[in-house]
Amino acid sequence: MKHLIKSSLAKAIVVFAIFLFYSCSYEEDMVLENETLVENKELVFEAPLPPIISDGPYNYKAKNYSFFTQNQEEHKGKYYMPVGGFSNYPLALIMHGNGFAYNEYDILQKHLAKHGIASASIQWDSGKHDLSVNTEMTKHINWLFNQYPQLINSIALIGHSMGGGAVVRFADDLETTTGKNVKSVVSLAPALQHDMNVKHNLISTIKGLLIIYSGNDEDRYGAKSFDGREQSGFKFYDECSAEGSTFSNLFPAKDMIFFKDGRHTMYTDRAQQPLNYQYSGVNQNKVINAYILAHLKLYLQNHPEYNQFFKYQRRPSNMPQNDVSEFYQQHTDAKKSVLANFENNSSTQNYAGGDIVKSSSGIITMKVGNSWKLHSYSPHHTKAMRITWTKRNVGSSFVKFKYPSSRNLSSYSFLSIRASQIYKNIYNTTDKEQDFYIRLKDKQGIYSKKVKISDFGIIPYPIKHSGSTILPLQTPISKLTKSAMTSTLIPLSAFGNNINLSNIKEVFLVFDVPGHETGAIMIDNLEFYK
Repeated sequence: MKHLIKSSLAKAIVVFAIFLFYSCSYEEDMVLENETLVENKELVFEAPLPPIISDGPYNYKAKNYSFFTQNQEEHKGKYYMPVGGFSNYPLALIMHGNGFAYNEYDILQKHLAKHGIASASIQWDSGKHDLSVNTEMTKHINWLFNQYPQLINSIALIGHSMGGGAVVRFADDLETTTGKNVKSVVSLAPALQHDMNVKHNLISTIKGLLIIYSGNDEDRYGAKSFDGREQSGFKFYDECSAEGSTFSNLFPAKDMIFFKDGRHTMYTDRAQQPLNYQYSGVNQNKVINAYILAHLKLYLQNHPEYNQFFKYQRRPSNMPQNDVSEFYQQHTDAKKSVLANFENNSSTQNYAGGDIVKSSSGIITMKVGNSWKLHSYSPHHTKAMRITWTKRNVGSSFVKFKYPSSRNLSSYSFLSIRASQIYKNIYNTTDKEQDFYIRLKDKQGIYSKKVKISDFGIIPYPIKHSGSTILPLQTPISKLTKSAMTSTLIPLSAFGNNINLSNIKEVFLVFDVPGHETGAIMIDNLEFYK
C-alpha cells in the first residue's frame, strides 16, 4: 500500500503540486481526458511513529496464580505485571482458544508488560459459551483487582479462537457484573459457535474493537452457514457498531487486520515452534502482538498517536522484512457522516436520501443486496453494492452519489470507502490490484481533482486458501477464497482548493484509470470522518 506517511494526528495535510484546474461537466458523452489529477500522493504527518514491535522500557514480573471460590472450585491463571515507571497499570484479560492453554500466551504478556500494561491469561472451559463464561471472567477480574491495587479501571479483553468469540459475546455483560470499564476488545481468529450467530453491537463504554484474522487459517477457515454466509472474524467486524451516521461515542471505532497467510497458532507461543510452512510464525507473531499493544495504548491509556496504525494504516517503523505475510486493513470511525451504506437495499437511493446515478453506458452491473448473495466469495456480513464496468467509446463510466441538498463537509477531514474485487470475473485481471477515481462536485457545479484509490489504499486480488485444515472441510476448498474489502482513507484536501467543501452536492466513482478501464468490485461504507 502506498503510504509514505510522516504523521500529524490533528489534521492530515496533503501537499500537492500547483497546477491549473480543469473544470468539466459529467454529461453522458463528455470525454474526461487531460484532467488534473492528484500528483503528490502521501498523507503527510509530523509526529513520529511510536515503537510497538521492539521491547518497551519496563521490566516485568510473572506469576502463576490460583484461588478458590466458596464451592471450592479452583480458578487458575498467569499474571504479568510491569515493574518500574508508573505505579498504576491497566489490565488485559486474555481468553485462550479451544485446545490451547492459559500459559501459551507468555510472549504477548511479556510484550504488554514491557510497555506498561498488566495482563492475566486465565484458564476457562472453552467448550462453553453460556453465562458461566461471564461468571468465570468476572471472578478473575474481581480477584485480580483485590490482589493488585495498582490496577486501574481500564480493561481490555483479548481472546483467541473460541476465546475470541467469548470476548465479543460477553464484553457488555462484563461491565455490568464487574463494574469495570472495558475499553478495548481484541478478537484473534474468532470462533462463531453457539450464540455468536446473533449480533453484538458492543455499546456502552467500549471504545475500540480489533479483529485479526488470516486467509489461510487451518482451523477457523471460514466455513459457510446454511444461508451461504461465512463464519469468520469478518462477521464481528461488519456487525459491530452502527451502519448509519453517528455523532457520539455510543458505538466503538472498529478495525480489522487481515493477513494474506498465516496459521491458527500464530497468535500463541506455538508460533515459535518450527513448522514445515512458508511462514514460521516468529515474526508474524511479533507483528500481531505489536498491533494488539497499539490498540491497548490507544484505548486503555488514551494515546492518540497509536491511531496512526489503524485509522491511517501506517506500518511499524521497524517492521520485519521477512517471514511476515502481506496484510490489509479495514477501519470505521466511531463518529462518521454516511453518504452510502446500502442498508436500505436500494441501488437508486443512498443513505443520505439522494439519488444513485450511473452513466448511460459503461456500467454493466449495479446491484445492491447482501454481500454473500451478491458474491459467494464475499466473507462479509453486510449489504453492499456490486459494480461492473467497461470502457466507453465516448466519455467515462461512472456511478455518482448525490445529496438531496448540498452537504457541509467543511468540518470533516477524510473520505473513506471499502472495496473488494469480484473473484474470477472476466473484467478483472488475475492477481492484479484494481483501481478507480473518486471525485467531488459542489453545488456551484465545480468539480474537484480526481483522486485514485491506489494513491492512498489498495484493492487487492481475492485471497485464496490452501485447503490445508486440521479437520475435514465442511466447505469445499473452491469456496474458501475471500473477496475481502479493504478501507481507503482519502484526505479531503487531496481534492484541491477549488471545491467548496461547505456545499458538496455529489460524489463520483469514475472508472477510467489507465490499465483499469474494465473491472468488477463490491463497495460499502462511503462516509466522511473528522
